[in-house]
Amino acid sequence: MSIGKKRRSTGRVTLADVAQLAGVGTMTVSRALRTPEQVSDKLREKIEAAVSELGYLPNLAASSLASASSYTIAMVVPSLSESGCAEMFAGLQKVLQPAGYHIMLAESQHHLEREERLLETLLSYNLAAAVLLSVEHSQNARNALIAANIPVVEIGAVRADPIDMSIGIDYVAAMYQLTQTVIAGGYQNIGLLCANQEQWIFQQHLQGWHKALLRNHMSPHRVINAAQPASFSTGAQQLPEFLLAWPELDALVCASDELAGGALYECQRRRIKVPDNLAVVGFGNSEFSRVCQPPLTTMTIPHR
Repeated sequence: MSIGKKRRSTGRVTLADVAQLAGVGTMTVSRALRTPEQVSDKLREKIEAAVSELGYLPNLAASSLASASSYTIAMVVPSLSESGCAEMFAGLQKVLQPAGYHIMLAESQHHLEREERLLETLLSYNLAAAVLLSVEHSQNARNALIAANIPVVEIGAVRADPIDMSIGIDYVAAMYQLTQTVIAGGYQNIGLLCANQEQWIFQQHLQGWHKALLRNHMSPHRVINAAQPASFSTGAQQLPEFLLAWPELDALVCASDELAGGALYECQRRRIKVPDNLAVVGFGNSEFSRVCQPPLTTMTIPHR
């Protein structure tokens, strides 16, 4: 005995399928989906019912290739675990989605060549704009973005020579202010921990750090720039390196809250009292910094 069952087509539902079910032309369906205000309410409801019944999903890639304009914006980040990445993505979504834009998110994994290949692929979608959570790019990537003639926003450290627009943090001023706060707390033997940063941003952190310490006649030599990602595990792994190289260390400034969190956990494991025996300071004001114990002093970065 067999039970009758309506078989679903294995092919993709097309615009023509929607038009046939709604009893209208494909151009009318396209217009209703792109600019619904240009068709009557009755016709729009009829087309929407057909779309719902068939489960039609617009082919955004084909649409952008067939049009001189697009509603797709690419966002390329060095790492999805990058401090502030999620907040920035959420902020973009909040503004762009109501305006009808879609965001394609890609990860370069801190490799310029990978970013270059990603951009080659993304630009083939006839992007409306590109947002790069990075300030270092290969020359080929820069040339491709310039040739695309679209708005390009680089988010990170402020540069004097952006591809198009640059929105960033003055890391020199931020690190200077943070380090001055630590010095004002009476700490004398201070270390700086950075990890897997773009050279441009690392140099700005280092410049602010040097400026603060030298202004207070203190040595800025206690610095580690780890090759590993700026993560909790890296922070935990690097704290022993600091203590081995500089046993006199009484404060550690970290270039991210994740690094600071890892150092904090390692202090607890070693029964090092924070901040009595060692102060740990973060950068970014992440959610973690607001709930950890002991509370983490950190620099607020307006990611949104």
